[in-house]
Amino acid sequence: MTPRPVDVASVQAKLRSLDELGSALRLVGEVDGARLGQDVLLRLAVERALTQTVDLAVAVCSHVLAAETTTVPTTYRDAVRAAAEHGLIGTDLARSLVAAVGLRNILVHEYARADLSIVAAAVPGAQRDLADFVRQVASWLQHRR
Repeated sequence: MTPRPVDVASVQAKLRSLDELGSALRLVGEVDGARLGQDVLLRLAVERALTQTVDLAVAVCSHVLAAETTTVPTTYRDAVRAAAEHGLIGTDLARSLVAAVGLRNILVHEYARADLSIVAAAVPGAQRDLADFVRQVASWLQHRR
């Protein structure tokens, strides 16, 4: 089967969505476990933003891999690692995103009740990783033209 080309418009739309999520997380300001425990709507918004950022980042990674490689990742972690191997993102960012996948899985699948202090502590890292991911993927797109 012939791979389809990278849909640049689709990737750019996902990057814009990631930018929006980063802005939303910045609007939240500093959070801690106690604040998330007291404000259920804030907790739900933060959890949703954190899970959606991982979903969108993995969607970008998976799309690029499907278009440019024969790699077929079977997990979110595999998609992130393979994207780093392909040069889409750096290895430091990939390591950080792999950790974010773990938190995302806990939040989405409720393997265990998430420790709200861990959720709160993930927000600054997510903000940094979002900006790095958007910057690195945008640079990759520009350099491949």
